[in-house]
Amino acid sequence: MFELLFLLLPVAAAYGYIMGRNSARQKQQDNKIEQNSNYLKGFDYLLNNKQEKAVDKFIAYLNSKDPSFESSIAMGNLFRQQGQVDKAIALHEKMSNDKNLDDSEKELSLLELSRDYLSAGLLDRAEELLLQLVDIPRQRDAAARLLLSVYEKEQDFEKAIKVATEYFDNTHQSIAKKLCHYYCELSKQKNITGDKDAAFELLHKALKVNPNTVRARLCLADTLIAKGQFADAYKYVKEVSTLDSGTGIACLERIQKCFPNNADPNYRFALEDLVHRTNSAKAMVELVKTVEVTSSIDDALALLQSFIKTKSNLKLLSELLELNAHQAKDSAACESILSIKSLIDAQVSLTNTYECHHCGFESKMLFYQCPSCRRWESLKTKVGFDGD
Repeated sequence: MFELLFLLLPVAAAYGYIMGRNSARQKQQDNKIEQNSNYLKGFDYLLNNKQEKAVDKFIAYLNSKDPSFESSIAMGNLFRQQGQVDKAIALHEKMSNDKNLDDSEKELSLLELSRDYLSAGLLDRAEELLLQLVDIPRQRDAAARLLLSVYEKEQDFEKAIKVATEYFDNTHQSIAKKLCHYYCELSKQKNITGDKDAAFELLHKALKVNPNTVRARLCLADTLIAKGQFADAYKYVKEVSTLDSGTGIACLERIQKCFPNNADPNYRFALEDLVHRTNSAKAMVELVKTVEVTSSIDDALALLQSFIKTKSNLKLLSELLELNAHQAKDSAACESILSIKSLIDAQVSLTNTYECHHCGFESKMLFYQCPSCRRWESLKTKVGFDGD
């Protein structure tokens, strides 16, 4: 009996080994199935525009895998995009202190950590890391661009100008545009502190670094208008309308200041030129009003009708109702027309003037940097039936 049990021991051991191996294989297979399920569900959510759920599934997928450097970086980025910046910081800090990583991997970990700090608003910490990384040739470009983001948020445009001129080729279009805005922003700060000469000089630097700049020209026009140099200011305004047909409203505001006397024939010529260059509905309305004052209501009506044939716009319709009200034979008809006009004007007043072409942010004011997505020059005048 004991001999039989002794002979069965190897069989039992082999059986236990096989069962254990099958159990481990089954567990591994279950984990693999779970990983694939999370991965596929993540893509399904992504395709159905359920980004938050998609990120959750991708994080679960990365967590279920053996962590590698690439997957850890990806997981940290997903944490940051989901708003869990504290988790991203903890992960990237741990990675940057890992002695098993080579130098390039540690640098990438620190670069991602600086992005975490920037996202969390810890600008001093982000700057400290980036000033170290920007001196490393292979990380210089990415670190310098992040430094620009830090200084933009801090409104420290002197440092931003220094980074842009030291680490980038200023002939590159995107850098030239940014540098131009930095000069304009610094000029605005100098104006506030009363250093008018320095502000004026900075605007000319902006114009030099980006010859096609609209903003610097508008700011120079504003400076010259304040000095009473209307003819010189108008030259810049005219250049702006030539460079960008979407600047009709901004140009009109300055043309009205350049020609204080609405009866001046040159004012009408300036408006006609602006309408020709920008096709702005607001400029058209102003031109019609000027014709009514300097010529006749019939001439104004004929001009307005010619505009309406080529451009359907609520502002033009409102002006048409106003002219018709002026010609109404009795007060009741005039009141009815004006009541309709007031409804249209109310709708126009509710419409934002500018829209960011990148993120969709809307505003009645012109921002040269979108307050939402922080892109430069992304806000453009809204066009269409209720736009300009």
